[in-house]
Amino acid sequence: MASDAVTLIMNDHRTMEQLFEKLRSGTGDRRQLLDECAARLTAHSHAEEQKVYPALAELDPNVRDEVHRGADEHHQAERMLHDLQRMAADAPEFEGLLDEFISAVQHHVEEEETELLPALRDAVPAARLEELGAAFEKIRLQELEVAGLGLRR
Repeated sequence: MASDAVTLIMNDHRTMEQLFEKLRSGTGDRRQLLDECAARLTAHSHAEEQKVYPALAELDPNVRDEVHRGADEHHQAERMLHDLQRMAADAPEFEGLLDEFISAVQHHVEEEETELLPALRDAVPAARLEELGAAFEKIRLQELEVAGLGLRR
C-alpha cells in the first residue's frame, strides 16, 4: 500500500465518498453513518492541518491562502455535520442539510485534488512525501482510535 501523503489523503477522500453514497441512499443506520463520517472527517482534518498543510504553506507563499481556506472548509464541514448529528434523520430539513454538507466536502476535495495535492507532489521529494504520509497516518489513526473506530482504514 502506498504511504505517501498525497495517496493517503486521496484514499480518505474515496472513503468519505463511499459513506456519502450510503447516506444518500437512505439505507443503513444513518446515525451510525453520520458518526463514522464525523470520526473520519475529524481525523482527516486534524492530520492534514497539523502535518500536511504546514508543509504546503512552507512551499510557496501563494499557497498559504489556499491552505487557510482548506482549514476553514474543514471547520465549516464539521459544523454542518454536527448539526446533522443533532437532527432527526426524518426531520424535514435533514435531506437539504445533508446535500449541503456533501456538496461542501466534495467542493473541498475537488480543490484539494486539483490544486493543493498536485502542488505538494510537484514540490516535495518522494522521501519527504513518505515522511508526511507517516505523520499524517499516525495522527489520523490516533484520532480514529479516540473516536472508537480503532485501526479501521
